[in-house]
Amino acid sequence: MAVPGQLTFTRRLGPTARLLIWLLIGLGCAVLDSRYHMLDGLRSGISLLLQPVRETLRAPSEVAAELGGFFTRHRLLQKERDTLQAERAQLLVSVNAAKELRRENAELRALLQMKTRPGQQVVHAAQMYQGHDWFAQRITLDQGGRAGLRSGLPVVDATGLVGQVTRVYPGSSEVTLVSSREQLTPVFIERTGQRGLAAGSGQSQLELRYMPAQTDIRPGDRLLTSGIDRVYPAGIPVARVSRVSRSQSGPYLRVECLPLAGLDRSRAVLVLIAEPQVIPQ
Repeated sequence: MAVPGQLTFTRRLGPTARLLIWLLIGLGCAVLDSRYHMLDGLRSGISLLLQPVRETLRAPSEVAAELGGFFTRHRLLQKERDTLQAERAQLLVSVNAAKELRRENAELRALLQMKTRPGQQVVHAAQMYQGHDWFAQRITLDQGGRAGLRSGLPVVDATGLVGQVTRVYPGSSEVTLVSSREQLTPVFIERTGQRGLAAGSGQSQLELRYMPAQTDIRPGDRLLTSGIDRVYPAGIPVARVSRVSRSQSGPYLRVECLPLAGLDRSRAVLVLIAEPQVIPQ
């Protein structure tokens, strides 16, 4: 039954007709856009609407690229840091070596000046090691009997008296340091000329013994060898007074001294050999 207002013999367009119509519309839009640019506004509006979608789709790739760049830069910075640390270590080694060479040169120059002492022969020696028992206060030198050394010879460095040769081997010798308990060194106070006897304490220190309570001595005074024992030449620096105190139980002062020689750091030393005295006929 027909519905009122509805055409009885209406026919729908077929697919081919609809395709042709849309092709004509598309062709017309293309002609209008290419010749008269009538679709620019529509294109701009659609592009504005699709902008958030494009940003959302592009975000993962940008984040991935940024992360990749971050890790790449991090690795490069780590490599640069490692390279700089290696260069810094090499520079520190070079600086320390230069400081050590400068110290050794200064020590050798001072030793060469001591060599000019009249009536004295010297043997250059180097410290090989301190030995396993440092409390024994002994060191070993690389010169021995073949170099003319013998027991009893004094050993000095650039700053003062080191000790005395106590054992001699063909290619090495053993030196008992001036700070050893076995060593007694006749000295005098450089400022006043007062004589005394410096004894080792066994702990890299010395003690000036048997000094009367009225003796003029103060911290900072230098002690030099007096030469009265005919073992050590006179005038060799031995120690510097570090502390003076009065004993409550005796008539003597307690005088503590620090050796002037580098007992635990000197590498180059001189062994002093006195020339034989010629007695005139």
